[in-house]
Amino acid sequence: MKGNTTKLLEKQLDKREAIIKAAIEVFSYKGFHKAKISHIAKLADVADGTMYLYFKNKEHLLVSAFDELTENILIDMKSTISLEKTALDRLSKFIDLHVDIFTEKPEIARFLAIELRQSPDFYESYPAYNPLKEYISFIEILIIDAIEEKSIRAIDPKALTLIIFGTIDFLLTEWSTKNQSFLLQEMKDKIVDIIRWGIRV
Repeated sequence: MKGNTTKLLEKQLDKREAIIKAAIEVFSYKGFHKAKISHIAKLADVADGTMYLYFKNKEHLLVSAFDELTENILIDMKSTISLEKTALDRLSKFIDLHVDIFTEKPEIARFLAIELRQSPDFYESYPAYNPLKEYISFIEILIIDAIEEKSIRAIDPKALTLIIFGTIDFLLTEWSTKNQSFLLQEMKDKIVDIIRWGIRV
């Protein structure tokens, strides 16, 4: 009996994961407002009605996709970054990983770039929704660690967090949604170089 229950739960989790993955891809290409539940269901290979067994509506699916995506990315990042020896190396590695993850999966870059810029109505309906809160907090912790290590000078961690995230967000948005002439990896290396050496003591 336990074995059957476990298999059922695994099957449900697999379906939920397939729906989340399909939602990210559909939202990234069509945008939230143009995307239809039927589009997502088809890509996930489930019936339209099955979608509502896991998510109340399209808004709930969007919020869930954001939350789970950022959570999974952070778990992987923290595991890799922890192997770096110094706080400054960990901060630099974060930027490398941030860009690498989204270049390997452009649909994720488009999804974040487009859907983070939701209309005010959406945020009024979901006032507690802040998908990047943990992500941005993690950058700030890396910066504080580097300041305490004295590998960068004592600057405002929040300000530098916004500079780093804002710069990379703009870079990925331009790269993923427009035909830009710059090479993403080359530009990323220049940004890391400025952050790493331009703010040293």
